[in-house]
Amino acid sequence: MNIKAKLDQIASNLLPAYFALVMATGIVAIAAFIYQFIWFAKLLFYFNIVAYVALWIINIYRIIFHSENYKTDIQNHRRGPGFFTIIAGTNTLGADFLVIGNHTEIAFILWVFGILLWLFYQYVVFASLMFSNQKQPLDQSINGGWLVAIVSTESVALLAAQLSGNHIWMFLIAIIFYLIGYFTYFIIMPLIYYRLLFYNIQPKDVTGSYWINMGATAITTLAGSLILIAGENSQVGQFYPIINTLKSFIQGATFLIWSYGSWWIPLLFMMGYWKHIINKISFKYDSQFWGAVFPMGMYTVATYKLAVTLNIPQLKIISDFFVYVAIVSWLYQFGAFLLAFYNKFFIRTN
Repeated sequence: MNIKAKLDQIASNLLPAYFALVMATGIVAIAAFIYQFIWFAKLLFYFNIVAYVALWIINIYRIIFHSENYKTDIQNHRRGPGFFTIIAGTNTLGADFLVIGNHTEIAFILWVFGILLWLFYQYVVFASLMFSNQKQPLDQSINGGWLVAIVSTESVALLAAQLSGNHIWMFLIAIIFYLIGYFTYFIIMPLIYYRLLFYNIQPKDVTGSYWINMGATAITTLAGSLILIAGENSQVGQFYPIINTLKSFIQGATFLIWSYGSWWIPLLFMMGYWKHIINKISFKYDSQFWGAVFPMGMYTVATYKLAVTLNIPQLKIISDFFVYVAIVSWLYQFGAFLLAFYNKFFIRTN
């Protein structure tokens, strides 16, 4: 099979959740920037722009030439929620442009694009799955990837909160999306917990997507923290006095969901130990592991911002440690990606 045929095969079977690469790279870049690893943050930022454009090119090619596969994925309970990574990846890149690139206008354009994508994919995917006549049992259809529905919603909220200083009307949207994402988490998470506790689990079922159990809480924490920071703006308070009523609620709700997400971390490491050490599943490139890198980076940034917002400096001890976990995880996954790419296009082609 030549390289052109392999590229076509990749486009045909592309995992909808591949924009998790953009999500992971974008948030790790911001974590590195916060901790003054400026050169590394900028390197990831520029790489993320290239990755985002490349993934859109592949996706557009797939929509045009493999539309049936695209449609089938939307209607698939395991692969369909992966489309939500497109929304989260777009808003995460927007946050990169705002925080690292200092390009407010581009960040705003990406936010507008992101909310349009949210309106399309949220309703198309959920409606397609709701009205499907080929539904699978719970243990075969749900995993941590479903929580990207929350991640995508909170990504709209956090970028809106960051941009609300320039566009006051965005602050109300930030609160609305924060609450939608928060409520949705406690609808989907019990189903995932039920699947893990009461159905048999095979080692191959333990993928990076389960790290989003924590990642969804982390991005909700970050969105809540940024809303609280934006609410300190006197102009925002004048336009939306509701923030004065909601402030204590958001503080408590945000700390609550951060606490619950933190509880998941040891259990997620235990799941990885069970898969790779006890069951001897080899470490190799798995595109779904980008879904694990993202939560590590997001937990770093969210914990840092929560410590600042709620004035709990002790929490910075956690983010001071986790920033290295996030960076090492990204480097590992990127190295595995390069090796897999080399093997696919150069070793086996000859």
